[in-house]
Amino acid sequence: MATVFCDCGTAWLTQLMNATIAATTYVIGWGEGAGTAAKANTTLFSEVQARETGVTSISAFNQEQWTATMTATAVRSITNAGLFHNTSGTLLIKGDFSTLALAQNDRVSFTITLTST
Repeated sequence: MATVFCDCGTAWLTQLMNATIAATTYVIGWGEGAGTAAKANTTLFSEVQARETGVTSISAFNQEQWTATMTATAVRSITNAGLFHNTSGTLLIKGDFSTLALAQNDRVSFTITLTST
């Protein structure tokens, strides 16, 4: 299992800091495919369903956190999730994990935290 700040996320952060882009509504998506998250990833593994808006919070002086609750619209086997800078935008942070077997209407809350060190 891995969680990574993707290369696209690094580029996004640089552009945000030098004001060539503006902060937007961040969204969380999930996928069903197999694989290990890597910095070079630009998409989730077999993304399913619509992305959900992430609620943003600051959990510490050096952390930004996004949370979204996803509801399965069908039977799902979720293996990865990620943070995007908008509903059709760039993948910023990605994580993979053991399969979450979901029945239709099951809900999962994802919290993604970016910590600067």
